[in-house]
Amino acid sequence: MNRNLKTSNITESAMITGILVIVAYLSSFITILMFFYPTPAIILGKRKGLKYSILALIASDLIISMLLGIQTGLIFLILYTPLALALTYGICSDEDANKAILFGSASYMISFVVLILLLNSLMGINFIDRVAEAYEQSFEMTRGLFESIPDQMRTEQLDEYVRNIEEMAPMMNFIVTNVFPAVLIAASVVTSYINYIVASKFARRFSINIKEHEGISHFSFPRSFMIAMAGLLLLSFLLRLSNINIEIIQLNLFIIVFMAMLLQGIAVLKFFIDKSGMSKFVKTIVLAMIVLMIINFSVIYAIIGLVDLTVNLRKLNRAL
Repeated sequence: MNRNLKTSNITESAMITGILVIVAYLSSFITILMFFYPTPAIILGKRKGLKYSILALIASDLIISMLLGIQTGLIFLILYTPLALALTYGICSDEDANKAILFGSASYMISFVVLILLLNSLMGINFIDRVAEAYEQSFEMTRGLFESIPDQMRTEQLDEYVRNIEEMAPMMNFIVTNVFPAVLIAASVVTSYINYIVASKFARRFSINIKEHEGISHFSFPRSFMIAMAGLLLLSFLLRLSNINIEIIQLNLFIIVFMAMLLQGIAVLKFFIDKSGMSKFVKTIVLAMIVLMIINFSVIYAIIGLVDLTVNLRKLNRAL
């Protein structure tokens, strides 16, 4: 019986390995699929245990390296395998959903930094410069495409659109080259969150118990978050007094705090919309409007988030 069970576990691990390889192969054509690479391994880990998830991931990384090349295999090994294992560990340990997502976020962020350092040391590739160059090339191609449009087909709206692109180009280049740490943190959280949510949805189909996330309406940063951010900002100001150039550090800290308060504010709005007596259709419309107006009202949303973090508008039991 024990041997049959072990055979079943190995067979299922082999099946998941095949699925992981297929996901990696399809991501060569549809890049977004790469972000869902950890999901099958999470399901396997919850069903059969963390060690089988590790075996499936290592085997898939080796096969990916043989089929798609060593560089592609290294990307999946360094960037997505630790994310999958961190999320699987949190889920198998029956941790709170937010804590498991935090494990995944930290893992993805560290892995990304390791990948950048390896690219720089082994291949002499500066990741930030390459991203900036890719953006510049994309901008030049877009501008060239619009400039090739015949004069008789050009309109004022089209010319205004081109001007807007040209005005945004320097700002986007600045963001790519200077605000990358803040963007990396946000991307890590989003990637980990999406994988957790997708894994929990699939888990129900296989009668697997993964703690469901309460949803963004119950999301809240711990009370110590603002204290930590304020302490880091204070430290940066003290470093400036010592004639150390820390403008980029301060900029990233401000952006992280703003993005955090923006997320908190959206969570507050969704909480009160869910608690209202409106129909589901009306709630969906209102939420869609909030998302669509996020650029125009981002400061207001962030202020709402800051107020909630200070006085607990939703009366949630928060961690310290």
